[in-house]
Amino acid sequence: MNTYAEVILAKVYPKIDKIYHYTVSDELKEKIQIGSQVLIPFGKRNAIGYVVGFTDKTDVPLNKLKNIISITSDVKLFTDEMVETARWIADYYMSYFISALRTMMPPGVGRQEIRALAGKNPKSKIQNPNESQILNDKYQSKQNHLKPTEDQQKAIDLIKSSIDKQQFDKILLYGITGSGKTEVYIQTIDYVLSKGKDAIVLVPEVSFTPQFMERFKARFGDLVAVFHSYMTDKERALEWEKINSGYSKIALGTRLAVFAPVKNLGLIVMDEEYEFTFKSEMNPKYHAREVAIYRAQKNNAVFINGSATPAVETYFSAVNGQYKIAKLPCRIDNRPLPSVEVVDMREERYRKVSGKLLSEIGKSLSKKEQIILFINRRGFSTFVMCSECGHAVECPKCAVSLVFHSQGKLLKCHHCGFTCEAQVICPKCQSMSIKYFGMGTQKVELEIGKSFPSAQILRLDLDTVKDKNRYSTVIKLFEEKQADILIGTQLVTKGLDFTDIGLVGVISADTGLNLPEFRAGERTFQLLTQVAGRAGRHKIPGRVIIQTFNPDSYVITAAKGHDYEKFYKQEIEIRKELNYPPFCSLINIVVSGTDEPKVIKNTDELAQFLRNQKDIEILGPVSAAISKVRGKFRWNILLKGKDLFQMRSLVIQTLKKLPESNGVRISVDVEPLSLL
Repeated sequence: MNTYAEVILAKVYPKIDKIYHYTVSDELKEKIQIGSQVLIPFGKRNAIGYVVGFTDKTDVPLNKLKNIISITSDVKLFTDEMVETARWIADYYMSYFISALRTMMPPGVGRQEIRALAGKNPKSKIQNPNESQILNDKYQSKQNHLKPTEDQQKAIDLIKSSIDKQQFDKILLYGITGSGKTEVYIQTIDYVLSKGKDAIVLVPEVSFTPQFMERFKARFGDLVAVFHSYMTDKERALEWEKINSGYSKIALGTRLAVFAPVKNLGLIVMDEEYEFTFKSEMNPKYHAREVAIYRAQKNNAVFINGSATPAVETYFSAVNGQYKIAKLPCRIDNRPLPSVEVVDMREERYRKVSGKLLSEIGKSLSKKEQIILFINRRGFSTFVMCSECGHAVECPKCAVSLVFHSQGKLLKCHHCGFTCEAQVICPKCQSMSIKYFGMGTQKVELEIGKSFPSAQILRLDLDTVKDKNRYSTVIKLFEEKQADILIGTQLVTKGLDFTDIGLVGVISADTGLNLPEFRAGERTFQLLTQVAGRAGRHKIPGRVIIQTFNPDSYVITAAKGHDYEKFYKQEIEIRKELNYPPFCSLINIVVSGTDEPKVIKNTDELAQFLRNQKDIEILGPVSAAISKVRGKFRWNILLKGKDLFQMRSLVIQTLKKLPESNGVRISVDVEPLSLL
C-alpha cells in the first residue's frame, strides 16, 4: 500500500492554506518524517513545504500526484504534538495553519527556505550543543533549596501531589508580592525533573529581568534554555536546539517559550499571566496561557498560574472550581506589606510631583534607602498643543498626539515610530504659542534631579533600554547601589527584587485608569499593586505614595489596602452588569485601509452579514479608539456571546460571503485583551 506525505506550503496565502498530498520516492522514505522541510513541485514552479503527516488514502488522481523533490533540512523542525497544537491554534484563533506552525519552528527557518529554494546550501543544520554533554534522562537533584515557609510547603505539596498523579491539572498559586512564589516554582520544577519530565516557565516580557534568569541559572545551570525577544535569531536557534536535543530540560522565557520542543512535558509555570505581553498582536493572535493549558492537557502535565493579582477571568474560574488554589498570604519572614498613602492631586494645583512625595524622597535619601518612581509614560511631554488655537500636534500617520523627547528635541509617535523636529510655530494658526503638556519619564527625571541634585538617578524605559545588555546594565547598577533613584515605566513594576527599596512613588495612577476599555480598572489595579510590591521586600520597611486625581475610585482604595479580594468583588459585579468577560466571550474585528470611505463601506457590509444572529450581540461598526495607525484608518465590530464556537463559525461564514476588496484588510482577534 502506498503512503503519501501530507505537506503544507511555507507561504501564507488564503486559497492554498491546506494540505497537499505528495508521493515519496524510495530514496527519501528512510529519511522523511513529520517536521521535515521539503522542496516540492507546485504548479509551474518549485516551492518549500513542510511534512505534517502521512496517509495511505488520497482523493488526488494517481496520474496527477507529484513526487517530493528533496529534503532540505537535516533537522526535524517540529514534532507530531506541535502539529496538533498548530491545528488547534489555527482553529481557535482563526488563523492560517502555516502561520501557527511557523511559531513553533526554530528562528532562522525563513532564511533557510530562501536558500533552499535557490538551491544554495540546502542541507542547512542548526548548530547543536556538545552532544557528549547531553544530560541523562534520569535527573539527580543537587539543589540546596531554601527552607520553605509553612504556606510555601503546603503549595509545594499540593503541586507535587498533582505531578504524582500524572494527570492534567490546573493550579492557581495566589500569593501576595514578596511571598516567595519563585521558590515554589523552583522546588516543584526540581521535583518534576527528578521524575524524568521537562518543564516550561513563562514570564511576561516586562518582568524578564536578569535577576529572574540568574536565579534559575544558579539553581539549574545548563538545564535551562532561555527564550526572549532581546535575543538574536542565532541565539534563540541555539537555545531551541538545546531543548530539542535534550541537552536542556527547562524552557524559560516569554510567550515564545510556550512552543519550546520539550520531549517529556511534565509542568508548565506561568508567572503573572494577566500581562498583555502574553497575547500576540501578530497573526496568529494566540494567548500563551491558552496554548500552555492545551499543551499541558495533551501531555497530562500540571499547569501552574502564579500571581498576586490574577486576571479577573482566571480568579473567577478558580473560585468556581476550575483551578485548585494554593495561597501564599504572607511575605517571607512575615515582613509587612508597605504602607500606602494616596495623595489627592486636585489639591496640589499645578504641581506634577506632590509636596508629600518630595518630602518622602528626601527622607529616604537621608536614610540611604533606594527609591523607585513609576510613571507609565515615556518621553518628556506627552502632548504638544498651541495655546492660541488649541491645535494638538498629531502624528501624520496615526490619530495620536506626538510625544516630546528632550534628547534631540524631537517629537515622536509611540505607535509607528514617526519622528520630526520639535515645532516652534503652530502649523495651523502660525502663532508661536506651542506649549508642552503632560509628563513622561524624561520630565520626571529632570524635575527630581533639580529637587535632589546630589542624588544619582537611573531611568528605565524603552528609550534607554535598546537592547538586553543596556537593560541588564541598568538593573545591575541599581542592584549594586550605584544609584539612589530608579525612574521607569512598566519595566520597574514587577520581577525586580532589591534589598534597600524604602520608597515607591506612583507619579500618576490615572494614566491607564481613564482609557476607554473595560479592562482599564483591572490593569491599573495590577500595576499599582505590583509596583507597590517592590518596596519593603527585605529588612527595610516600605512606603508607597500614589498620586491621583481619583482618590475615591474603588481601584485606588483597593490598591491602597493591598486588597485584591475587595477589587475583585467590585470589578466582577461591573463585568456582570455590562456583560463582559468572564460572563461572555469576545471577538473583535478590525477593518483597516488607507481609503477611509472604502473601509467604512466594507465594515458596514460586514456588519450587515453578522446581524440578526441569535445569542450573539453585535456592537458597531464604530471608528476604533485609535482611529488611524501607520496611515491606515481603523473601524471596529465587536461580537459578544456565550458560545465562542458559534461566534467563530459565524465570522468564518461571513468572511466567505464578503466580496474581496483591494486595499482593505480584515483582522480577527479572538478573546482580545485590548480594544483600542
